[in-house]
Amino acid sequence: MKSIKTLALLALATLMASCGTVRRSEPYAMKTSWDMTLCMEDLVYLGESEISCEYDSYLGCLRQIRTINGKPYDPSNKVSLSIPSGNGLNLKGKAMRRAAAELVERFPEGRYFQIVMETSEKDILFLGASIKRKAKVRVYKFNNKPQHSHCAHAK
Repeated sequence: MKSIKTLALLALATLMASCGTVRRSEPYAMKTSWDMTLCMEDLVYLGESEISCEYDSYLGCLRQIRTINGKPYDPSNKVSLSIPSGNGLNLKGKAMRRAAAELVERFPEGRYFQIVMETSEKDILFLGASIKRKAKVRVYKFNNKPQHSHCAHAK
């Protein structure tokens, strides 16, 4: 009995000794994020467009896209737009990202996208839903001319 207790304590001590954490400190690490202030005078307005999609959702995880921007959806067309959230376009869902790909075709010079309005209609069905989503997006490009007066809030 004594040897079992000793063996159990030895196993517990070995197990506890093997657990540990590693700390790493980098006091002079390079900054990985940047702040950039944009003013309206830094942007040139290119236009406004509406994108839309309609899809059916079954059991919360299965989706079937019906239309993209008012046209019947072609599943062989896998073009979608994914822009880092810093550029203003933060669309949720694969269908809306596919609809947003048309923005690049309409405005090839566009570099900054601003969602002005986003709507969603949901019709509840048996074990699913029919969903219609629309977004109105303004498209801008960066002004290449140097501006001498910066934003009032940037000073």
